[in-house]
Amino acid sequence: MNIYFWNVVLTLFWGLILRISGNTTNGKRAFCSITALQWILISGLRGMTVSKDMYTYKIKFYETLKTEWKDIFDNFYFVYIEGEGKDPGYDIFTKIIQLFTQDYQVFLFICASIFFIGMAIWIFKYSEYPMLSMIIFDSFLYSFFALTGIRQTLATVLVVFIGSKYIKENNFKKFLILSLIAYTLHKSSLTVLVFYFISKIPINRKYIVGVLLLFPILFILRDPYFNIIGRIVGYEYDEFENTGAYMFTFLYLMVVLVSLIFLPWIKEKCHNYQLYFNAIFMGMILIPLVFVNPAAMRAVQYFSLYLMLYIPEFVKTFEVKIRGPIYTLLATILLLATNAFERTDYTFFWQ
Repeated sequence: MNIYFWNVVLTLFWGLILRISGNTTNGKRAFCSITALQWILISGLRGMTVSKDMYTYKIKFYETLKTEWKDIFDNFYFVYIEGEGKDPGYDIFTKIIQLFTQDYQVFLFICASIFFIGMAIWIFKYSEYPMLSMIIFDSFLYSFFALTGIRQTLATVLVVFIGSKYIKENNFKKFLILSLIAYTLHKSSLTVLVFYFISKIPINRKYIVGVLLLFPILFILRDPYFNIIGRIVGYEYDEFENTGAYMFTFLYLMVVLVSLIFLPWIKEKCHNYQLYFNAIFMGMILIPLVFVNPAAMRAVQYFSLYLMLYIPEFVKTFEVKIRGPIYTLLATILLLATNAFERTDYTFFWQ
């Protein structure tokens, strides 16, 4: 059974009901809750063969179970002073969860719940069209966040789902606290701390030209570029089995191109365009790293999540009579581009 396909079908079904109901507040709340529950079940019940990281995380989970609290806290010294090990905050999180359960599958379920509940609240609060946001996730973001990572998904909840509120409010103190905690879970989140300042840059012609010129330069110089910041965005991987994310990059660049074409209209109609454009640009200048080491996608993904808010708001800028066709066209393109219909590698933990 292709569970990804049926998940998309259910998302479209609930979305249709939402549109029929007139996108009411209660309807949006129900849609976000149900679709989040679907992903919690898919992610929390996944088997060990769904991703290559599953066994690694499982081994780490039971190693932490045998580790004393003193050693857990001492790990901060070894990581940040001695330079040995990584992400000591994740061990503390794991140890806290182990106070309630020592079952790895339950642990996965808890992690999935934290991420998707956070994402559902984020979509409910900020997305103009929740179904389009979920289709974007179902199309080309789900594999990383729902099936592979654990540490970074937890960091993402802090710096994106919670942190974006403080970016909008210019509350650096609270965002810094969240970023420091996230850094102990996965140090790639440091890129989002940098984004706090980048998000304040006005979107003008000189800035846009600079970013567009920088992208091909960084692509050509991607190897030395990776050598400079690779320890942050892809530090766990030594062997580059495959590089690049061609479909993702194509779709991403198409979003950038269309956005720039409609920029004058977007500036007039889209309240949060500066935040979203800077997030898109941040992700774009990190994409060349993926063509050196696919692990660098971990840095791009923080900013790709903002597409879930930006694209619905972009659609909302058009006149009511043409929003429907544009909405349908975008959803169709995303569904045709997704690999959710092709992937059949999912197994439940009992299989």
